[in-house]
Amino acid sequence: MPDISPLLSGWTKSQEWLNLSGAISSGGAPQSLAAVVPAETADDFRFRFARLALCFSGTGDDCCGSCSCWTSDGHPDMITAGKPGEPPGIADCLDFQWRMSLKPVSAPGRLGVIMSADSLSLPAANSLLKIAEEPPAKGRILFMAERDELIPTIRSRVWMVRIGLRPGEHALEPKTPPGAGAEWAEWLSDTKKRSLDDIASEAGAWVLHLCARGEWRLAASIENAVFLAKKRHFSVSMAQDALFALLMEGASDGKLFGDLREA
Repeated sequence: MPDISPLLSGWTKSQEWLNLSGAISSGGAPQSLAAVVPAETADDFRFRFARLALCFSGTGDDCCGSCSCWTSDGHPDMITAGKPGEPPGIADCLDFQWRMSLKPVSAPGRLGVIMSADSLSLPAANSLLKIAEEPPAKGRILFMAERDELIPTIRSRVWMVRIGLRPGEHALEPKTPPGAGAEWAEWLSDTKKRSLDDIASEAGAWVLHLCARGEWRLAASIENAVFLAKKRHFSVSMAQDALFALLMEGASDGKLFGDLREA
């Protein structure tokens, strides 16, 4: 059985992990996720995540039929493709999808883990698009990455979390987005002369707030909007307009950006 120490690692106290683990335990987390995790934290994160995702009660440490199946080799319902520093090839991805289509052995569902997802070749990534967008009914997909450099076609189909801060990085605190016309007018005025990085940082704080409320889909849309804004070098006013459309007008990031997210 993987060694899950009762002395929590520092990253397990982060707001990102608390939001995610709470959502998994309550059955409210999205089926397709991508985790950007430093190499030194990756194995610990993968097994903690799997313990929660494969447990019938969502606690990860009880005596249910699934938890009792953990061995030193892992769990029969955790399907892994690739290795740290070695992404799966297209043949591995096709085998992964076949194995994910099988019924779970002992858990309530199967967990598929794609290692080194930030280094996937384009053909391998494209072969995973359908399962990322529509995982099996009793399945969950986790893309593991060390860098926030997933191919956009994968990234647009999953929820992103970032676990473990590197030196020089600072944790964001959740912040409520503007909720009324007057609040938005004030925010637009305050941020019109700020940088795109400032806008992205503030949007990141909104994302944490939305995750804590279980509004994963909207949070993911904001993340995708910010990612595209930075990748495509949007002006500040364009980024402001996109966030306003998502939060106040109910627009979807797919309709808002069209083919940009696929490029």
